[in-house]
Amino acid sequence: MAARVSTIWFLGGADARTELSKYPQPDQTEALNIAMSLYPDKEFESLGPQPLSMAATVSPGYVFVGAYGRVSVVCSSELSTFVPSKLPESWHLSAEGGSTLLISSVPETAQGSFALWENGELRRSFSALPIDIVENLGIPQTWELEFWAGNHPLRYPPGFLPDPQSLPFHPQQFAESANLEWLGFRYTGAPREHELDTTQILLWGFKIHRPGEAPKPAPPAPVPVPEQAPTEIPTPENMPPIHDAPVAKPRGRLARYFGFK
Repeated sequence: MAARVSTIWFLGGADARTELSKYPQPDQTEALNIAMSLYPDKEFESLGPQPLSMAATVSPGYVFVGAYGRVSVVCSSELSTFVPSKLPESWHLSAEGGSTLLISSVPETAQGSFALWENGELRRSFSALPIDIVENLGIPQTWELEFWAGNHPLRYPPGFLPDPQSLPFHPQQFAESANLEWLGFRYTGAPREHELDTTQILLWGFKIHRPGEAPKPAPPAPVPVPEQAPTEIPTPENMPPIHDAPVAKPRGRLARYFGFK
């Protein structure tokens, strides 16, 4: 895995591959609640929805959260840890009966890490550099066997003598295989058949601020009121002239009575 990845997944008894295959929209309110629970003394500036392909490469000062019902994910630079078992308990957000998955990959050091917690108990943790295993706890998963058997060896230039302590695989590729096995997608290369597309999995992005430094939301723009022509008040000067209506002449006996002929 050449990509930078710094993620932790919370599965509340759900199959992540099935849930994510629907490409659900992230819940903004729940995403903010999760961010606030992880950084209780911070304020947040919303950045809107962002694809996982970008969010997983998160830089310090930012956090990306995807909340999709029973499946949630957080991308934070704090998850690029060399020792997954030392991750603070505040990051263990899965409810009872759920699983927590940590996936980390750092290209600059060629580090690859992954960990699995079930019901709050650490079941598997691995972290290594190409020539140094930092942590290797728990019973290896079934999918790991082909790596330990040497089926994915590191490749070196002709004439290069590898360090005798070199692993029989690249730790970043090892971490990506954990991600594929547990979540159904890879970060490198185009999605293969039945693999999820990380550009279609959206998370809600936030910039982290110290208290009082987050920009305030802009007030709503005033609604323009259409101008009306002023109503002219009649005055003696602008009133139209008044003409007396003509009086109809009486006819018949009334005409003779009033002297009309």
